Amino acid sequence: MDPAIDPAELTAAAAPDGLGRYLAGLPMPPMHHPHGPAKTVRTTEYEGHRIVVTTTYEVTVDGKPVKADLQVDDNGTLYCHGLPNYQFASALDTVRALIANYPDRFGGGA
Repeated sequence: MDPAIDPAELTAAAAPDGLGRYLAGLPMPPMHHPHGPAKTVRTTEYEGHRIVVTTTYEVTVDGKPVKADLQVDDNGTLYCHGLPNYQFASALDTVRALIANYPDRFGGGA
């Protein structure tokens, strides 16, 4: 049996209607977002020592908690799940960008 896919079968499987029906029939993945402060754990080895750095962000705006999934990479750059194409040098810049991009979530107009 030839393991190659028949080009006609591949074309049919990739057609928007067929692919859409297939994807719609898949079970939804669990949408688990952790509650509480955003936490990033970074680890490395250096000269025989194991280093673990845990960074935790608890964000509030106007006294209300904000579920901002802030992550820090090994270079200290911040990323936010709500702004996936952005990189930030500080947590404050990240929250400012969240307010600017989602003003309706913070009591402002669009």
